[in-house]
Amino acid sequence: MKVGTDFSGIGAPEMALKYLGIDFESLFACEIDKYARQSFGQLHKPKKFYNDITTRNHKEVEQLDLYVAGFPCQSFSMAGKRKGFEEARGTLFFNVAEFIQINQPKVFVLENVKGLLSHDKGNTFQTIVDILSNGGGTQNGQISLDVFEDGLGYHIYWQVLNTKDYGIPQNRERIFILGFKDFREFSFPKPIELKLRLGDMLQDNTKSKYCLSENSIKRICNSRNKTKFKNQDSEYSGCLVAGYNKIPSDGTYIEVKDKYYLSDKLIQSFTKHKERHTEKGTGFKWEVKKKDDVANCLRANASLCPTDNTIEVSKEVRTDEAKNDGTSYCLDTSNTQAIEWVADYRNDEGLRIRKDGNAPCLAACKTGGEDLTKNTLIKKQNKIRRLTPLECWRLQGFKDEDFFSVKDVSDTQLYKQAGNSITVNVLMELFKKIYANYNK
Repeated sequence: MKVGTDFSGIGAPEMALKYLGIDFESLFACEIDKYARQSFGQLHKPKKFYNDITTRNHKEVEQLDLYVAGFPCQSFSMAGKRKGFEEARGTLFFNVAEFIQINQPKVFVLENVKGLLSHDKGNTFQTIVDILSNGGGTQNGQISLDVFEDGLGYHIYWQVLNTKDYGIPQNRERIFILGFKDFREFSFPKPIELKLRLGDMLQDNTKSKYCLSENSIKRICNSRNKTKFKNQDSEYSGCLVAGYNKIPSDGTYIEVKDKYYLSDKLIQSFTKHKERHTEKGTGFKWEVKKKDDVANCLRANASLCPTDNTIEVSKEVRTDEAKNDGTSYCLDTSNTQAIEWVADYRNDEGLRIRKDGNAPCLAACKTGGEDLTKNTLIKKQNKIRRLTPLECWRLQGFKDEDFFSVKDVSDTQLYKQAGNSITVNVLMELFKKIYANYNK
């Protein structure tokens, strides 16, 4: 399958095809943002990478089986002019339509914000669908009266799809326009039951279970994983710390840094913001998410505003205290003390202790080449923090290993890249419907 994408971002269409196991060749990608191009290049290997759709020679691209573009929304009115392509000239949609006219891809998928439907009183969207379908095409399976003589003649279907309806707990509505060169009946994928919640996408332990089971210990200490853990910036080995029970399949330990937690000053500011808007009766209020909630739509902006996703989590505050005998609980599958957690409980101060009076939590056996003789006592506090870049990528359907394969990109750009992306899971469901009989 020959594939090309414009406004490619970090390559959600390519990732969706990869996750589905569909064999494809990326003939080209096109992205004007240099940081997104950098991330895309680390995730995918297109045959050619263009910087700007407006300067590309469309004729040099061989016919595609699939073309995907999440073009920006720009206003143009069709009232009284009826000039077809001339009507759209000067907008980025014109460049998309021009490429489709020249390349004649077998299938295209266009994505935009839901507001495109009402943009310029609906004239923008109406112009788009007429240009795509006029000249022998259909709209949602129905023959329509041609308005433009130079329409592209595709058979198009459109519908608003929400990310939360396709397995990811993010409330993200987008309009998808599908075009088929040859007529075929098509129905959009039906919503599926949402089993995940925001808490399932977090790096934190969602159930405050601080210790590893015996099976987890054996799994992460086996010969393939080599007891190897990661945080967002570095790798270190030989170090196991109690505090999280979510260990990905590759043995990765992911820590949430303090910089993602809201300061008292920022919380006070957001609280005042909420009070002001409550008095005004407006909807732009600061609402802290719970782990059972669905995330608000991600923005492509690293600066935090009150309407962004913030969440209340339990943050562990650790204090080191030596055991009575001066030894530590080292992680060893033969050490029964290290894996007998069922007897643990909390005292009134929130500290986890064993019923025999010893501290139950594991400290690293070795850190920096030195033996530790202290056990960690954990006091839980409720804190409010923003989502991390990794969590935002998860909320767009990307896997952790793909996030970590992107190097030398700032948090600012990672947030932007997540917010600008198409949700991978939604594309996967669309591709399943488009290529139901596709032979791998």
